[in-house]
Amino acid sequence: MNWDDLRYFLAVARAGSLSAAGRDLGVSQPTVSRRLAAMEARLSVRLFDHIENRYVLTAAGDEIFDTVQHVEETVACIDRRVAGKDLSVKGELRLTCTEVLANLYLAPHLSEFVRLHPGINLSVLCTFQHLSLSRREADVAIRVTSNPPDSLVGRRLLQVAMGVYTGSKTVRLDDSLNIEELDWIGWQDETYNRMLIYSHFPRARIRHRVDDMQAMCAMVRCGLGAAVLPCYVGDSDLELRRIVSEPITEGAMDLWVLSHPDVRSAARIRVFSSFIADAVLADRDLFEGRRPHL
Repeated sequence: MNWDDLRYFLAVARAGSLSAAGRDLGVSQPTVSRRLAAMEARLSVRLFDHIENRYVLTAAGDEIFDTVQHVEETVACIDRRVAGKDLSVKGELRLTCTEVLANLYLAPHLSEFVRLHPGINLSVLCTFQHLSLSRREADVAIRVTSNPPDSLVGRRLLQVAMGVYTGSKTVRLDDSLNIEELDWIGWQDETYNRMLIYSHFPRARIRHRVDDMQAMCAMVRCGLGAAVLPCYVGDSDLELRRIVSEPITEGAMDLWVLSHPDVRSAARIRVFSSFIADAVLADRDLFEGRRPHL
């Protein structure tokens, strides 16, 4: 059995569609369809039923699913152990982090790292989803979390403080300002609104909602309301103004640099993790909210 066939099978089983599986694998939908059809032909069995626009495992597909996952972990384990013995700072390096962190903070540091190590080919995967480091979907994860996975190893760098921001030209700061009477920009997910806004400003009136932090920043700049943003985002933007001098640290999460234990000794991963950690820690005041533009 060709391992590539099993990869396509697992991708479709997990994603539930050919197009989503293709995006995960970095190939086109027709390629996924052809590979899946070829695998079913070789096995002389149908592995999926197409039900209501989703690919659902048949009884035969379900029977082999767990076994194929074990094969995947075995192959990934071999791959990780070989990668972990790599002593050269060159080759592919896959980083996963959020788009906000990549765009608004990490980009110049990534550029400097590649300048120092021209043998590195960098892939940056910007997603809120936690990619599997065990399956080598990424080599290093930079995550804001209070509970990193037990399967990963790494380093807690610092706490990511939050602050309350408005557009720098839209709200006048004086003793009469009542923050809770301002229009607020919140999240579509009420869980975040309760955690970031209502827990600190229970009478805040959320008028607008978004599902993307960069869109939230743009709306704040344009005067649509106040918002709670990470201090490393808000205090770096001269078009934003923090209107509460003290940062919000209660309930704030930590920034971690993480990798899988089997590959952490690979030179490119060890050197990159140390480089990023040093860069972030040099900006501790920014992340922890002690460097505001008031």
